[in-house]
Amino acid sequence: MKIIKLVLISAVVLFALIMALSVLLPSHVRISRAIDIRARPESIMPFVKDMQKWKEWNQFIRQADSMKTLTIATSNFIRTSQLEIHLMDLRPDTIHTEWKQPNGKIFTSDFAFINSGEVTTLQWYFDFHLQWYPWQKFQSIIYDKQMGPSMEKSLENLRRLVETSQ
Repeated sequence: MKIIKLVLISAVVLFALIMALSVLLPSHVRISRAIDIRARPESIMPFVKDMQKWKEWNQFIRQADSMKTLTIATSNFIRTSQLEIHLMDLRPDTIHTEWKQPNGKIFTSDFAFINSGEVTTLQWYFDFHLQWYPWQKFQSIIYDKQMGPSMEKSLENLRRLVETSQ
């Protein structure tokens, strides 16, 4: 009986400790990468706003295409077996997209163009809004390691593509 009582108390204390730690983690996470491109925003914009051109530079779409899971690609919508991407808003300095996973999770991604003469800084970021669940908050710790390298490679591909097309 003492062992059962000890196990029960330990489980409750462990659960309370995990919950307390998860409260310290933010419920909003932003993964961001940026690159300087020697071009005006008007030269970069066509490659980003037309989602059919994403196969030329975006690693997420290239991976889906190489695994034959890319099913639909229009100028404002992409569907793969793992996600749907919608172009939601197009402004002169920002492109706003929404990414939806099959399990219903939705997160947003923006491309922000910062012009400084002949060089444009393109910032790409993903925003994740998390529930209070501890497993979601702890999972968010690895988002940067999961997505960051693909974002960096994508932006480098885009820089090369834009600079060679001029």
